[in-house]
Amino acid sequence: MRSINRHDKRLHFIIIFTTIIFFSTLFTGIASSETVVSISPQKQSVEENQSFSVDIYIEPDTPISGAQFDFIFNSTLANVKDVQEKNVLSQTGAATIFNAGSIDNVKGTVTGVYSLILGKDAATRPGTLATINLVSTGRSGACELHLSNVIVSNSTGNAIPITVKGGSVYLGDTENTDQIDSGSKTSTEEVSGGGGGGIANGESYENIKLKEISKVFVSKDTTISYQFKDIENPVTYVNYTALKNAGFITTSIEVLDNTSCLVSDEPEGIVYKNLNIWVGKNGYSTEENIGNPVINFKVSKIWLEENRIQESTIKLNRYHLNAWNPLPTVKTGEDSEYIFFESETPGFSPFAITGRSSQFAYGPKNQAADSKEILTPEPAAKEKSEAAISSEKEKLPDEDDREGRNYQAPAPGICGAGTLFLAALMIFKRNREPEEDMEEA
Repeated sequence: MRSINRHDKRLHFIIIFTTIIFFSTLFTGIASSETVVSISPQKQSVEENQSFSVDIYIEPDTPISGAQFDFIFNSTLANVKDVQEKNVLSQTGAATIFNAGSIDNVKGTVTGVYSLILGKDAATRPGTLATINLVSTGRSGACELHLSNVIVSNSTGNAIPITVKGGSVYLGDTENTDQIDSGSKTSTEEVSGGGGGGIANGESYENIKLKEISKVFVSKDTTISYQFKDIENPVTYVNYTALKNAGFITTSIEVLDNTSCLVSDEPEGIVYKNLNIWVGKNGYSTEENIGNPVINFKVSKIWLEENRIQESTIKLNRYHLNAWNPLPTVKTGEDSEYIFFESETPGFSPFAITGRSSQFAYGPKNQAADSKEILTPEPAAKEKSEAAISSEKEKLPDEDDREGRNYQAPAPGICGAGTLFLAALMIFKRNREPEEDMEEA
């Protein structure tokens, strides 16, 4: 009987243990997944002057009850005709509210599209949120399509984690559809806690090396802090005081390969990083909405040393009104790899982090100005010394002048001394020979 009880207990333990492992794995998989919002199809080709459409497709990882987005496109290649609601949220028969947004074919945007379920129902199956109908303008090329300010909410109204995927369409000769792959890039933005970027600013997508996005719920009279973690992103946070309630506001950092295409010239100095920083949609980051905005950024110590940059010359420069404006920049700390700085800024736009090189030793203690002050008088002193020596020579008599020249002549070496000694010895011997002859006589 005892052996049977032991066997039952052992079997019971194995069943419980296996069940725990199964559910742990299941919930871990759920936690690591995200709802996907994408443009479908991601790639297509259309002949010139033809109409076409794209779907905004949602694959829920958890029950959803609402979604919103902005749509960005190249208005020189295509225009939007209308936006139509689809059934991803009404798949259970639930009633919904839909807003088709505001179409701007000059800026290339559709803003404020949203749909939500009335009541407590929720959607769980994949489906299309909206269809966007467009028409070609008659020009050929690869037209990038992007989603921004994307938020998906659950039945309690809270934003859920999402992944956002853009798309592209080639307009023109359908035989050249391979240019969709070679001439354009499909963007994928992975955003924790939902969200998306601000309105497209016109930056060339080929020039964007990295884009990092942060979304925060903005309440009046609170300090809002957007934190950034990517190692390639020099910006560590963007802070400001919220002057109005605004709900979820997105801040995006675009780290660029080269100078922003939105500026007409390069800033002065040696550029560490070129950036675009955008807070909210167009028109949000004004003095009426935000106060005391600051940007904290980091600069690599290796870059400072390799380029012989003095940390006291580091500046964050903002491009505004067709000119680069250096912002007040102060050092806030450092670690083993980076030095951290903070700058106050009156607004958000293209930025550049710059420094100035010194031909002297690296480090704040070796200022270029100080070194020049020490070195500059040296040529004058040398000229004065030579002039004094020349003047003194002119005043000396010939004999003194000869003595002076003999004094200044280089001292004889070992060979010269030996020659003089032998000559003196020969003269001494010659003088001794007559004396010895007289003694012998």
